[in-house]
Amino acid sequence: MHERLIHGYAETIDAFLTQSWPLSTSRDDIIWVLQNSSFIQTQARTVETQDLRLIKKLINTIPTGKKRAYRLALDGVLFYLRSACQWQVPEKIESAINDANNKWFEDIAKGSAQAQRIFSHYTCKKENVIKTRAPLTPCFMVLVLGYDVAPLSLSHITAILNNPNSITDEDSYPRLQINHITPGLDEPRFTHYHLPVMSYRLLKSYYAHSLEPISTKALCTRLTQYLHTHGLPKTNKFLWPKLFQISWYLRFKLPPIFIRDLAYPERHISYPKNIIPPTLKTDVIYAIDWKENWFDSLSLSSEKINWRHTKLLKNIQNPNIVATPALDATNILPRLLFDFTKDYIIHGGPQKSTLAKGTIVTYTALKKVLKPYPLSYSEAISEQGVNKWAKTVYDSIHSNNVKATFYRFLRFLSYQEHTDTLDLSSFSSPLAPPSVSPARLNADECDLLIKSLINNQTNHPLRSLFCAIAALLGFYAMLRRGEVLRLRRKDIRFKPKTGLITITVTNTSEGNTKSNTTRKVYTTLPKQYRQLFTFLFKIKKNTTREQPLLGFEGEKYHSRQLYYLLPVSRALRFLFGSHLNFHHLRHSGVHIFMLQTLHCVSYTPDEQRGKTPLAREVLSSKSVAERFNYWLEGRAVCEVNEAIFLDQMGLQIGHIHYSTTRWSYLHDIDWLLPIVSRAHAPNISHKYTHSELRYLLGLNPQSNDLSRILIRLSPEYASQTLKQKQSQHVQLCDDTIRKFIFGKKSETKQSLFSNEHGLAWKDTLLDSDNTLLGFIFNNMIKDNAMAIDAVSFIWDKGGKHHIKPVHKKQRTALNNLPPVVLSDDGQSLQITLACNKKNANAFTTAFRHSDWGWLTSKFVLSVNRKTNNEQKKTLLKKLFTQKNETISLIKHPIGKTKLTILLTPKKQLPPCVLEYTLSFIQSIQFQKDKI
Repeated sequence: MHERLIHGYAETIDAFLTQSWPLSTSRDDIIWVLQNSSFIQTQARTVETQDLRLIKKLINTIPTGKKRAYRLALDGVLFYLRSACQWQVPEKIESAINDANNKWFEDIAKGSAQAQRIFSHYTCKKENVIKTRAPLTPCFMVLVLGYDVAPLSLSHITAILNNPNSITDEDSYPRLQINHITPGLDEPRFTHYHLPVMSYRLLKSYYAHSLEPISTKALCTRLTQYLHTHGLPKTNKFLWPKLFQISWYLRFKLPPIFIRDLAYPERHISYPKNIIPPTLKTDVIYAIDWKENWFDSLSLSSEKINWRHTKLLKNIQNPNIVATPALDATNILPRLLFDFTKDYIIHGGPQKSTLAKGTIVTYTALKKVLKPYPLSYSEAISEQGVNKWAKTVYDSIHSNNVKATFYRFLRFLSYQEHTDTLDLSSFSSPLAPPSVSPARLNADECDLLIKSLINNQTNHPLRSLFCAIAALLGFYAMLRRGEVLRLRRKDIRFKPKTGLITITVTNTSEGNTKSNTTRKVYTTLPKQYRQLFTFLFKIKKNTTREQPLLGFEGEKYHSRQLYYLLPVSRALRFLFGSHLNFHHLRHSGVHIFMLQTLHCVSYTPDEQRGKTPLAREVLSSKSVAERFNYWLEGRAVCEVNEAIFLDQMGLQIGHIHYSTTRWSYLHDIDWLLPIVSRAHAPNISHKYTHSELRYLLGLNPQSNDLSRILIRLSPEYASQTLKQKQSQHVQLCDDTIRKFIFGKKSETKQSLFSNEHGLAWKDTLLDSDNTLLGFIFNNMIKDNAMAIDAVSFIWDKGGKHHIKPVHKKQRTALNNLPPVVLSDDGQSLQITLACNKKNANAFTTAFRHSDWGWLTSKFVLSVNRKTNNEQKKTLLKKLFTQKNETISLIKHPIGKTKLTILLTPKKQLPPCVLEYTLSFIQSIQFQKDKI
């Protein structure tokens, strides 16, 4: 590793350890450890026992007291790698890290008396400031932010005080945005915090004075003077956050792990700022823009590759005049580089919305890098294939600048529908937190997704059902895309009455789990989706238990991915933005799981668990109890150790450590305090003085309007006597105050009945009634005669997913043919007609189509023995039959020549299949008669 990088990471590690490690080391010692540790050079984020043995052996050769210093620095580096960078370390080191975390709490507890003295002073000071409207000083604002917002470091507090844009402008719920203090980031990271309404007012007033920016060092000096002036014990820059932390623990009774989450914004990451709005149209969701032969062994085109992004660079002022190149099945990189270049031209970069031409040229100069390593369509949609390709290209680059350029390209690919399984953590520095793609949906947004998937018109009777089920499994069961695709019929159990779904996520013949281990997932499904699962299990009732849950029998893995998961990703992008893909449903489900758990252990009343009926159902105590019943076994929550809930969550998610869940899935932290702290709960009343309420509501200190406003806000206040109103504190909840200050936020209305999604899907089956496969499937559903193996056979031998209605020419041809009937033995469809050119053309138009590929044709020519039959035989072979089809010749003594065509399934199918097929044909042939 380059010396400059080592020094930069040493600075980051030193800053992290100073804040969160109870022991002390030096930056020079950290640098020595980084320079002499072999495991630092790997991308695996794993410290093996052998690696530790080597570095410890080297340390033991040092004869001076530096030996102890380097050992301590090694412990600190390991603590940083495990805690901040998600490294896997030996069990012995894990135990030492747990001991260090316990010591951290003991360390901050020592300052409890000092923290309480400063807090008591702050309480009196705040009361006086609010009453007298005294000027707000930086020192007072440090206490506001540290005691009332979060137990932050002085560095973070300084950054907040210097940045008036730290308060977000969301309606009814402004939050505090805190930028991460981490050097070497390729784009800014930040975290949103809950902002109490009083802190909001104070911070707004502070910003209004347009005070001069202040440095952390100058702020420390002022704080020291402030404490001395008010007779309070002095402290230093590094002790301040510890005083805040112990105060939060004592006042709000929060678990230490949540105290640390609040103390370090860098433990969470928020959504990207520059979210590109959706460009897809609704009719693209189910579009098929690939060909089946793209997954065969294709040889590279001999034609010269046209890298059309260069034309974009020549037309930066008007990029839309350059036609978008089509996807080449053998190499999609020219198209991806074109899209990458156009994205820079139109949307700019993460820092600036408009980039200079020279910058765009530099950022897209990848043709020479990519040319030797083509990426086929089939490799691009394969998680293993695209990641192997990316690593091959990355390893072939020797320039750090070019690697940085290629990494930007990879980051772009991770948001594209064909390559969104790309794992960027393999290309980020192992000494920094792993890359993460932060985004999630709430329950009502997921409902909108399901509705869009079901209502989007498709002729495919099963595709929309499989897509909706895949999305629900990703969201509510927190499954990765590969886990959804590999899920077999035997791996899932469903109880329609309670909505409980039990899933076994395990290795299968199609692939292994990410950790190569088996886990159980327990989740509950809201009522409005249960009928969808009931339909699915009814359809799959007679399938073999080894078959995948989603898809037709025998359908290949890549086909299921393209036809059932890709539409979900497209719908996500269409509805919510181009930064979303299927994996973000897992992010969303993990967040829902966390909210369920926190509400459960916080005993939140059911009516306060969410803003909409669906959210309240998902988060209800009944739903959570059902989900955890495998572990609670009927016990109340108060009868078990609440600390184990996070461990139980980890087992279901597939994470050994909560830190992995927190960093990769629990984006932001503004949602935490309103659930786990009664002092921050939106619906719990708190006592306010008249001075506090005048300040909160933006009134003058002596305003008489307060009483008029309170009569509207509080029925209790309105019923009091004048003396009581003047002398007593007023009880109001946070939600009431926010609605008055910021206005009432419009809430999402849920009009769906408990079974509407299932009925909506069933209604869509009518759209596929004018297709052969749809007609057969719908009648099987109607008659309770489902045979998914037969449907799968017809699908496989027919047009597969290219299911289209019978077009006009086919209808005309069928109407020009004699009626189709069942053969005497019931094993074939039978047509008896004259052997002539007109009928040959009609038969070809009607039946020589992929939809009928599951039937084989047999021709029986019955001729008068007195006539010359050669002409008819020649016409039959030339116009009717195809290769390998059977022709039989029968002679009869009297009567005209006639041709009988038998259409027989290529394998034995249930009798109802031919009956439904005949009904489908007759519905077309007899349509004129019906009219």
